[in-house]
Amino acid sequence: MAGAGDTWGIAGPDFLWLYAGLAVLAIITAFIWRRAALRGPSMRRARDLTPTQAALITGDRKLAVYSSLAALRAARAIDADSRGTLRQTDRTPAGANELDRAIIAATGRGVTARTVQTDAAVIDVLNRAEEQLKLAGWLLDEDRRRAVRTGSLIVFAAVALGVARIVAGVLNDRPVGFLLMLVLPVLFIALLFLRVPRVATNARRLLARMRMRAHHLSPRQSPSWRTYGPEAAALSIGLFGAGAFFLADPEFAEAAELQRHVAASGGGGDFGGWDSGSSSDSSSSSSSCSSSSSSCGGGSSCGGGGGGCGG
Repeated sequence: MAGAGDTWGIAGPDFLWLYAGLAVLAIITAFIWRRAALRGPSMRRARDLTPTQAALITGDRKLAVYSSLAALRAARAIDADSRGTLRQTDRTPAGANELDRAIIAATGRGVTARTVQTDAAVIDVLNRAEEQLKLAGWLLDEDRRRAVRTGSLIVFAAVALGVARIVAGVLNDRPVGFLLMLVLPVLFIALLFLRVPRVATNARRLLARMRMRAHHLSPRQSPSWRTYGPEAAALSIGLFGAGAFFLADPEFAEAAELQRHVAASGGGGDFGGWDSGSSSDSSSSSSSCSSSSSSCGGGSSCGGGGGGCGG
C-alpha cells in the first residue's frame, strides 16, 4: 500500500520491483531487435565470398590489397625492389580480378605496398567492392547501423523513467540510493547497444564456414602458395589475415616492408593485425534490491510508506 507522501503515489520498494521488471523487458526487447537487425542475408542461399570480399569483411581495405598482392606474387607477376617499390615482373595472370589488374596498373606509377592503397584506381575498385557487400547485406551501411541503434531507444526510455523517479524522489525528500544503483547498469547497457559492428552476424558465420573448408590455407598449416596457386594465396590472406604472407613468402614480405605496415596498424598475433571477425553482443544484466524492515519495509529509517529504496 502506498503511504502518505510516496513519490508518484508508489512506495519505494514497489517501484523498485516495477522498474526492475520494466528494465529487463526493455533490455530483452532491444536485444531481440538488435539481433534481428544484425543478422544479414540468409545462410541457406549464401555463396562463398571472393578473396577480396573475404578480406574486406575479415579486416579492411588494407587486407584486401594484401590478398591481391599475395595472388599476384604467387603468380610471379609482381616483385618489390630494395626500396619496397612494387614492379611488374610478368604479364597479368589469367583469371586476375579487377583489384589485381588495378594494382598491376599502379605498379607503373612507382607505388609501394603501402601507397598502392591510396592509388585512385585501387580506391575505386575497393569502393565498388564495399558497396556490393553493403547492398548484399554482409556489411552494414549507415542506414542499417542507424536501424540497429534504434533498438537502444527503449532501454534509454527505461533510463529516462528511472532518472525522472530519482529527481522526483530527491525533490520529495525520499532516499533514492538503491534506485540509482539500478539505473546505472541499465544506462551502461543502453550505451553498449549504441555500438554497432560493421559486419553482419551471418557474414561472420559465412567466414567461419569458409575457414573450416579452407583450413589447409591457415598460417598454422604453413601452406605453399606454389602448390595451391594464386587464388588460394589470396583466399588465405582474406580468411586468415596478413600473417599468412610472412610465413608463405617472407622474402617478398620483407622486401615490400609488409611487417612494418601491419605493425603500424596495431595488429599482431596469428592473423597479422586482423582478427577472425568474431565478436559478441552485450547481454542483459540484472540488479535487485532486497527490502528489509529496517531499511525499506516501512520502518522509520525509510520514511513513510517505505520509500527508502526507490524514491
